[in-house]
Amino acid sequence: MPEGATMTRADLQKPRRMLPAVLTALILAAMSAYTLASFRPGDGGEAYFGAVREAIDALPEQMGGYYSENRTPQQAAQQLLRPNRIVQRLYHNPAEQSSFSLLVVHCKDVRDMQGHYPPNCYPNAGWSIDAVTEEQIERESGGPIPITRYVVSRGEGAERMTRVIVNTFIVPRADSPLGPDDRVLDEVTKTRWSSGLGAAQVQITTDANMDEATRAEIERGVAEMLGGVIETIANPQRAQRIEQDEQAEQAEQGEGS
Repeated sequence: MPEGATMTRADLQKPRRMLPAVLTALILAAMSAYTLASFRPGDGGEAYFGAVREAIDALPEQMGGYYSENRTPQQAAQQLLRPNRIVQRLYHNPAEQSSFSLLVVHCKDVRDMQGHYPPNCYPNAGWSIDAVTEEQIERESGGPIPITRYVVSRGEGAERMTRVIVNTFIVPRADSPLGPDDRVLDEVTKTRWSSGLGAAQVQITTDANMDEATRAEIERGVAEMLGGVIETIANPQRAQRIEQDEQAEQAEQGEGS
């Protein structure tokens, strides 16, 4: 949720936005269906959601010279998103006098995520969207992360605040788990199984006055940090296999006792 945003009762009661149909390549849909064919949310789903929680909780609290402090997510966001896990942190570098905020939220039902991202949330909180660009953040391994960069502002004169928000989505698709906007969520909702596996959203927020070299360094650092989260969300079968192995081991121990 945007910094300084407040949710009204009317916001909480709004029906989920029905997004317009997006033309997509049939081959990607087929690949996604194949990837998830052996997974059933009702059978091992909790193991997957638990693995996602652990991966998000394991995000480093320190990144280079940046030290973090956890922020309590707004109650309205908790009610609206019904998250499996939500982490909101402020990272600060005392030596450089620079900071950024990181938001990672995962929902068990992808429909809870739809419509709740910067182009909707920030204007509703009184911010204007001044610029939108699609870009990529390079990583040393795992390939680039596609992102949408939003420049938002609020207030007038000396009270004016301007922020840069980097946003991306992570979905349970081993073939293409990342998307720069909510179109990737539409792909997940095409099957009941993948919709029931949820999705995650990541936001990195910096001050617009930050020099570009520092901002780029922060974004690359966060991109590297996200590797475990991306891998866990993209591969729900792994959590299912781990649970099955643990159950088999327990059964063997029971027989030997």
